[in-house]
Amino acid sequence: MANESAAVGPRPTPRIDHVMILLDAVAYDDVAASGFLGDRFARIKRKEADSSIAGSYATLGVAGDNSLVELFRAGAPGTAAMTGGLVFSFEEPGSHPVARSLLDADGVAYHADLVRRTVEGMAEQQPWYHLISVDLGRPSPLLLFLNEVTPEYFESLGAAREPGGAMRRADYLDAVLGEPANGKKLLRDITGVSLTVRTDRANRIAAALAAVGYTDTGHPAARELRGPGLDLRLTVDESADERVTEIRIDLVPGLRGPDTPAELRFGRTSRLVIEPDDTARWIFAPAGQHTRSAG
Repeated sequence: MANESAAVGPRPTPRIDHVMILLDAVAYDDVAASGFLGDRFARIKRKEADSSIAGSYATLGVAGDNSLVELFRAGAPGTAAMTGGLVFSFEEPGSHPVARSLLDADGVAYHADLVRRTVEGMAEQQPWYHLISVDLGRPSPLLLFLNEVTPEYFESLGAAREPGGAMRRADYLDAVLGEPANGKKLLRDITGVSLTVRTDRANRIAAALAAVGYTDTGHPAARELRGPGLDLRLTVDESADERVTEIRIDLVPGLRGPDTPAELRFGRTSRLVIEPDDTARWIFAPAGQHTRSAG
């Protein structure tokens, strides 16, 4: 979520929470082994979870102030059919039923559930978040979630709610990661995501996000959806692998020094390009393809 809260009203706005990426084993292991990423670029969190929806899984989170990149390793349980996904979340409690009514009104198909998670010391799985999983067609290698964390889980982490009850993503991340951002790492937040998708998938993504307030400003072959703090670009290609191709990132001004690398490569399918204007691009290619050098 972004810093400002989304008001619950006729159209609560979901803000980018995290981007899911499936990396091949070599690229994933290179990210996990990178000293620069953890020391200078971002807060890093290895997560092992057991949820009522996804089962047991492990990921590597690369976090900024309010959003993060969540990396999955190819070959891990549950990843066979997935290449990536977008997860948006609400700050204000009570947003998810309003969002569902808006999706219903626009004829957007979805699945809703209360996801529970195994918590140490508790005999039963505990409520974690309200899930809205948008139907992107079957089979879909991409996921689109609109989530609202439960107040009980938020507070169990030690995160403090705002006076009006808002559950800020920044506070959630600080609690989960065990350290505040405080402008000490380069990564500030995700500001853009590019995907390659087929026509039906693009239409479904656009319809779902338009129902909850995003604007569609692009050409049908290269659509651009804009919401609070995020530009989402959909390149339509009926033959290409459907996937996240690039994540655009704002960096903390003034932290990029002369020793900051201009580019980091992870295997042969992923590279992180750090620009001189306090932005970065994380670029992904399908397994078996090479990313091109920065130009």
